[in-house]
Amino acid sequence: MDQTDDIPNDYYLFKSCVADSLYPGIELSVKYVLDQINAGYKEDPRQSSCAGFGVYSGVVPLETNLALNARNISLASETENTDLVCLCSSCYSNLKHCQKLLSKEKNLEKDAKVIMKKIGMDYKIDLDIRHVSDVFLSRINDLKNTDQMYSLSGINVVTHHGCHYSKFFFKDIISGTFERPTVLDEILKGLGCDVVDYSEQFLCCGGGLHGSVIDCEYSRETLLRKLSSINEVKPDIIITQCPGCSFNLEHYQEHLIEESYMDGYIPVLYISELISILMGADPENLGIDMHVVPIEPFIRKLKVIK
Repeated sequence: MDQTDDIPNDYYLFKSCVADSLYPGIELSVKYVLDQINAGYKEDPRQSSCAGFGVYSGVVPLETNLALNARNISLASETENTDLVCLCSSCYSNLKHCQKLLSKEKNLEKDAKVIMKKIGMDYKIDLDIRHVSDVFLSRINDLKNTDQMYSLSGINVVTHHGCHYSKFFFKDIISGTFERPTVLDEILKGLGCDVVDYSEQFLCCGGGLHGSVIDCEYSRETLLRKLSSINEVKPDIIITQCPGCSFNLEHYQEHLIEESYMDGYIPVLYISELISILMGADPENLGIDMHVVPIEPFIRKLKVIK
């Protein structure tokens, strides 16, 4: 059975504080795409941040993280027959990590249940947690059947998969392996695009969170390797699935453009931002035009589908 067959068509959309702070176009474009393919989704104003940025930076204690996300996952579980769908790779890995620990460590589960009872909520964490790129791949036929206005024909695209998506819960990757994830590649190929490989395709973006704090030079060198490798194949666009990766790959180009021998800036888009543009969305209406590296030159290269 195909690994995408069990993904439903209704979702609890888990908002990302990093995405909304840096790239509001990510959430807006995700909802635009889901609307275009008639997928159901719920937005819950009660949801809090997963605190993943603080967790992976080493400042949020384990007990706090578990209690916080026992509540978040339980909120999502109130909606029957849905999956919790993350826009951020760190949300994805943090929520799944909390779910796994609470399911296996009875003492931790007991403490979380006590806290949940105090705030008057039912403890229920048995649901599937997915990344939105998994949803897009599972619905690739629906994406292709929408009235797309633009084609990626003749466009060179490179992909970057987030480490927090592929490296932690590697058994749950629905396409490729933790060493060579291909979820983004398969989505793009399904939309008629040729994806260009490059030598450091599966290298981290250099974000590192806590690692970047204690050794910023190592993070910088990693990002330089990444951008230099991307530059070798001269892509028109870099496609990501993580807002943090998008930030690193885009914002720091100015500081590394000479050392990486880049001829010019390379635009970076999150996968839903690209798909929404192909579907004819106005980038300005969705906030996609707020990227540091302008996307207008890339859009001008797209071919209109007759």
